[in-house]
Amino acid sequence: MKLKGKGINVQALTESACYLLFGFQLFRLTVTGGYLSYVTPRMKPYLYGLSALMVLWAAMGAGKIFRPKYKGRLFHCLVLGIPILILTVPPAPPAGSAVIKNYSSSSIPGSSSGGDGIDYSASEQETSGFDYYEDETAAEEPDDSAGLNGLDENARTITIADDDYYAWMTELGAHADKYQGYTVTMKGFVFLDLENRQENEFALVRLSMWCCSADMAPMGLMAYDSKGLSFKENDWVTVTGKLSVKDGYPTIDAETMAAAEKPQQEYVYPNY
Repeated sequence: MKLKGKGINVQALTESACYLLFGFQLFRLTVTGGYLSYVTPRMKPYLYGLSALMVLWAAMGAGKIFRPKYKGRLFHCLVLGIPILILTVPPAPPAGSAVIKNYSSSSIPGSSSGGDGIDYSASEQETSGFDYYEDETAAEEPDDSAGLNGLDENARTITIADDDYYAWMTELGAHADKYQGYTVTMKGFVFLDLENRQENEFALVRLSMWCCSADMAPMGLMAYDSKGLSFKENDWVTVTGKLSVKDGYPTIDAETMAAAEKPQQEYVYPNY
C-alpha cells in the first residue's frame, strides 16, 4: 500500500508548525509588549520560557517529519491552532461598561458597597501586601505621601502621571481627607455605568488588571462637572478640579475637562 503524504509525516509536520507558530506569536507579543493586553507584566519571564519550550518541541517534532504514517491525526492540533488565531488578531480594547456591570464590585469610591477607593478584599490584601485597618487604634499607617510623584504641598496640587496612577488611587482612597481642597489633574476615561448616578456625575477611571484580562475592573475617582458633561462614555479625558470629600469618598469637582489621547499602556497593573 502506498503511503500518504509522499513520504512526509503530515501529522508531525503540522504539529511542529503549530508549536513554532505559537512560540513565535508568544515571543512577538512579549517583545513588543502586546502581551499586556492579556496578562500582567509579572508573566513576562514565563512567556519567554513558554516560547522557548514551543521552539524545543517544534525541533523535536521535526525529526519525525520524514517518517510517514498511513493516517495522520490532525484534529488535536486545534488545541494550538485556536490560540494561534486568537493571538494573531489583537483584542479590541474593552469598554468600561462591558467589563463590569456590578458597580459595587469596582474600585471606584462612592459605590453602593461603601468602598474607599480601593477594594480591600482578603484575597487582594494577600496579593498586594497592603494592610487595611478599620480600627484606627489597631495600627498606625505610615505616611507615604512624601514618596509620591506629582505632589506639590506648597501649591496644593496633585498631578497624576500615567505611571503613578495606581499609587495615587491607593493614597487618595486611604487618605482622602488629607488632600481635601487640593487641585488634582488626572487622565482617564469616562465611566457612566453607575448605580444611582446623578446628573453630570461620572467616574474617571482606568481598567485595573490584577491577573489577566478576565478580571479587569474600573479603578478611579468619582467626578462631577457642574457645567454639564460634554463627553460620552469611554472618551479619554484629562480632568482638573478641586478634590472634595463627599460622604467620606474623594470626588473631583471638575473645573476643566479636555479630550486626551489614550496612553500607550492604558491598563493599570497593581503590584507587578
